[in-house]
Amino acid sequence: MAHRLSFLLLPLLLPLLTSAFHAPMPARRTSSSWVVSGHRRSSSLSGLSSGNGRRPPPPPSYLAFPQLFASGNNGEGEPNEEEQEEKEEDGRLVDKAKSFFADPENRKDTTLFAVSFIVSLAIRTFIVEPRYIPSLSMYPTFLVGDQLAVEKVTKTYKNYERGDVVVFNPTRGYQEYVSQDPYITDKSKIKEALIKRIIAKEGDVVEVKDGLLFINGAAQDEKYIAEGPAYVWGPNRVPDGMYMVLGDNRNHSLDSHIWGFLPKENIIGKAICKYWPPW
Repeated sequence: MAHRLSFLLLPLLLPLLTSAFHAPMPARRTSSSWVVSGHRRSSSLSGLSSGNGRRPPPPPSYLAFPQLFASGNNGEGEPNEEEQEEKEEDGRLVDKAKSFFADPENRKDTTLFAVSFIVSLAIRTFIVEPRYIPSLSMYPTFLVGDQLAVEKVTKTYKNYERGDVVVFNPTRGYQEYVSQDPYITDKSKIKEALIKRIIAKEGDVVEVKDGLLFINGAAQDEKYIAEGPAYVWGPNRVPDGMYMVLGDNRNHSLDSHIWGFLPKENIIGKAICKYWPPW
């Protein structure tokens, strides 16, 4: 039984015994491979040697001097030419910046520009911003291309009133309607801000009939519209936290009578004046 066991273990122990008692022969380099112990092995680290399926060892120089083979070195432990050029370019830019800011006039101009930019950005973000009219939905009050000033302060301390013209982000109902309407071919502006007039607030009951707008049962005298509405709508109550908005060009406006009420949080600001063109 012991003899049979030794014969079975002998093939497994033989490679270990031979590697322990026999020193490896020195390696010599050929054009594209390494010759070790009389056998040619590929210098590729990712390839597999033929025969035993094991990964070949790296070249001796790679093991002895790994820092020479690190990425970005040219074999002499120094940065390559591209890295050297980048460092020189960075140094030149730093020198130019130092030279520029060494001049008191340049420092003054730069400070003035930075302060002006920050102030203008703050004004546009929190106080007032310019907007333009993209369509005829607000005709005759505004024409295509009119430039408006939209203030953003009022909404922070009070609600808007009937008759206010507001700029707002499109509602989900508007986006769904535009995306599904086959007659609206340009879908690229589905997220652009809109401008309409508030005609009813939360709690108001709105009805459109006989070419007139009725708020809480009373007909409204709307001198700013292009023509009376040629559709029938309502009566419907404006929900809490909502407004009803319509375009002054009632029969050619995509507004609340089509896509629903406008949430307060969608409002960007109130149009306070047209600054261009001046006439």
